[in-house]
Amino acid sequence: MYFYYFLIFLAINFLSSAILRIFMYSTLVFWIIFKTVRYYKSLPPGPWGIPLLGILPFLNRRPPHLVYLNMAKKYGDVFSVQMGSNLTVCLGSTKLMKEFFSRNDSTGRPHTPLNNLLGGLGVITSEGPLWKRQRVFLHEKFRALGVKLWPNTRFERDINVEIDELMMELNQFEGKAVNPAHVLGRHIHNVICQLMMSFRFTADDAEFKLFNEKVSRGMRLFGLVLIGEHVKAYLKLPGKMAVINEIKKNLADVSSFHKQHIVSRIQQREQSSEPRQPADLLDFYLDHLEAEKQSKGKNEKHDIFPDVDPVQQIVQIMNDLFSAGMETSLTSLLWTCIMMMKHPEVAEKVRADLREVVAPGERVTMAHRLQLPYIEAVLIETMRMVSIVPLGTTHVNTEDWTIGKYTIPAGTHIVPLIHRMNMDPDIYMEPEQFRPERFIRDGKFTITDTFMQFGIGQRMCIGNLLARMELFLFFSNIMNNYEFRMPEGEDIPGMDGILGATHAPIPYKLVFTKLQA
Repeated sequence: MYFYYFLIFLAINFLSSAILRIFMYSTLVFWIIFKTVRYYKSLPPGPWGIPLLGILPFLNRRPPHLVYLNMAKKYGDVFSVQMGSNLTVCLGSTKLMKEFFSRNDSTGRPHTPLNNLLGGLGVITSEGPLWKRQRVFLHEKFRALGVKLWPNTRFERDINVEIDELMMELNQFEGKAVNPAHVLGRHIHNVICQLMMSFRFTADDAEFKLFNEKVSRGMRLFGLVLIGEHVKAYLKLPGKMAVINEIKKNLADVSSFHKQHIVSRIQQREQSSEPRQPADLLDFYLDHLEAEKQSKGKNEKHDIFPDVDPVQQIVQIMNDLFSAGMETSLTSLLWTCIMMMKHPEVAEKVRADLREVVAPGERVTMAHRLQLPYIEAVLIETMRMVSIVPLGTTHVNTEDWTIGKYTIPAGTHIVPLIHRMNMDPDIYMEPEQFRPERFIRDGKFTITDTFMQFGIGQRMCIGNLLARMELFLFFSNIMNNYEFRMPEGEDIPGMDGILGATHAPIPYKLVFTKLQA
């Protein structure tokens, strides 16, 4: 808009009459002021910020979700901020989130520098027909692979393989201080590997250690240059250019790992003519590709790769599932262990409930889930209490949106304030207290629509059920087999943690002790 005003200024400069030029300049300045004031009056209230930077300088002082929490106390459930060149509207109530995310024009993604590095592929940053078709495809194939809250599915059997091996590892570490992130990480990683590629890493696999380090490092790197999402010039600074180059290399390395497995699977399939049932998500994708080739593009409406390279899209899907799926599940388990040490009475009740359903050391399965509502409540209450993802993924409205007297112009960045809702006393009585019972109704686990850690609407986390299965099975079996504590002389980690793609606890070690049967 301001570019066109600049052109008008240049045109006025060529007028011969000085009086006419002054009149035209004055009229244009008045018009710009009028339009600007009317534009900002139509927006929700919010802080002014600093020219060109907006509120970005204030986000360096405290974690963004805490800055937004204070703003919400002042401006209410909806407020606007300028983030560099991007207008951002923050939503801090379940009512507004439901209203926005029920709209068909709420599924856009911001075209920011870091998002653009991913090429608009995968399922996290994609949009339009590609995103819609991928989401439907993944939902269908996840169910086919047993990702559902039922007992004895193939996905549960894959998780059980990892749990059995985890128990053997913890037996070896008994009495020794061990970093739980290192022990749990490989098994959570393997669960996703099995789902996607029927592949798992062994404990001494150097390739796993390198790959795991790259995935974790990639998640941290994005957190170092988030300001560049809003001020592009920030990414041109010498130190930040080095980070961007490392992000590019990191993405290339992780993508190369997945691409090798895809190419290897394609070659295996070409060498065998025997009919086969899909073993994993990769098989489903390659089956679809073969069907598309045979139809010679006649089923355009059903093509899940519209205008993109299929292999690159599959690679990015794997990147998305690994980074989001592994990081959130592992982080949730690490925080839950901390909460059990901070609240030993809760840990005692968890084990008492387990004793009524299974014997010590016996495997806990999905068949026991409905008999153990308190365990699910503990997991969800932990996610609420620590806000695993304090701010929801940024959306973009593709059409103007009216909220009461406010108009949100198309192209605005919409940020869900998950932490604000997690700490809202109108939703959760005494939200600063750890109370799993708040998710129990009439003796049954009840997760209400006010809990939005997995998102809401059309872009709700596609790995919701996957994460809930992993968390229930891993946590239940750890609690049914072991007690754990901090090493002698070390304090239980605080709640501040480390903020990157997720809100993770500071690294810590545990000493595991086998429970007596």
